[in-house]
Amino acid sequence: MAQQRQLGPPAGAGASLEGAQPEEEAAKPEDAPLLPVPAAKARPSASAEAEAPPDRTRMLLGEVEVLDIPLTGIPNYRDYMRTMIEDLSIYAHGRNPKFVVVTQPGFDLTSWSRREFDLDEIKRDRNAKISPDAIVPVGTPLRRYLQRVDGVILNGQFCNPLRVPRADIAAMMKQGLKMLSVDHCGDAGSATAALQAAVRMGVVAHIDLDDSDVFDRIPSRRPAPENSGNVEVLADARNMLMMLDSKAYGSREEWIAALAATNYDVVITDAFYKGNQPLTKDAIHSLKFKQMGARRLVLARISLGYAEDERYYWQREWKIGEPSWIQGRAPGKPGSYVVEFWNPAWKAIIGKYFAGIMDLGFDGVVLDGVEAYRRWEFMTPIDATRG
Repeated sequence: MAQQRQLGPPAGAGASLEGAQPEEEAAKPEDAPLLPVPAAKARPSASAEAEAPPDRTRMLLGEVEVLDIPLTGIPNYRDYMRTMIEDLSIYAHGRNPKFVVVTQPGFDLTSWSRREFDLDEIKRDRNAKISPDAIVPVGTPLRRYLQRVDGVILNGQFCNPLRVPRADIAAMMKQGLKMLSVDHCGDAGSATAALQAAVRMGVVAHIDLDDSDVFDRIPSRRPAPENSGNVEVLADARNMLMMLDSKAYGSREEWIAALAATNYDVVITDAFYKGNQPLTKDAIHSLKFKQMGARRLVLARISLGYAEDERYYWQREWKIGEPSWIQGRAPGKPGSYVVEFWNPAWKAIIGKYFAGIMDLGFDGVVLDGVEAYRRWEFMTPIDATRG
């Protein structure tokens, strides 16, 4: 599993197309911003909700087996993902220095982890003399990586008990990283409180009352906090809309018109209508202006860690194990498959996809699925009692 880093543009370029934390302190009374959330979808019955909660690790990763790899041969999967992100960013900024690169989630990639520290210790030559300064302490911000990304989208920062500590968020914001959050809240009151908390922290939030990551509706209310100014860099954004699923719209033009008729500072969407019909340059250009006329950013979502069977690159004969880098189904992601994201063949597909997004004129990308490295870490524990 030796890493094969691509230098320069990603392969295919030029072709078109977080543990648990204490609850936040109670919010101080203040005027609540108008919350742009749609009505809640149907939820499970009370009896279903009373059942024991599912195992979170199993829910996120599914059933996995421990790979038979010697401890000293276990790769640094997090760094594999960082490398992929860095290479894409270098390519993008070579074409357009203002191109925005955001990850979702990816907060764990911004600093040196305990696992990475331990893995380095396992692999270290005990006979070699190592200067203490050469050992990277746990929690050290990875400045080179931070130079390559503009922002991180947190999942459930304000309506979920599994939160990134405030101090950690503040530290990364001081490094110049823009923080965003996607929250599914159970009721309007929780959603309003979440929005207030996000505004106080300077985090740009998409908040809805759904219970899944479908993102198939545009709120009928105006953005909050609304911003009448031009937004040409991510640092100036105050609100955002994530709208990925276009199946409810009868045509590509109808979907684009609905997105254009909003005043969000940042619109995160798919580069394809219904997953496989590419948008046009004219359509992307029309989305770059709020309904009020001010400039905004339009970002395209692309998954780095999972292959999706509705995408243009998917071939009919593909299945788990064929090609070899498709490793299994992704739990909770229908139609998505776990891949060896460091595999050159997969990186070539992503490179072509990425270049096509830039060709269409998007202002940037949201690199989704970057948490895929966790599955591989779970399959290669570094407990010293094994191997």
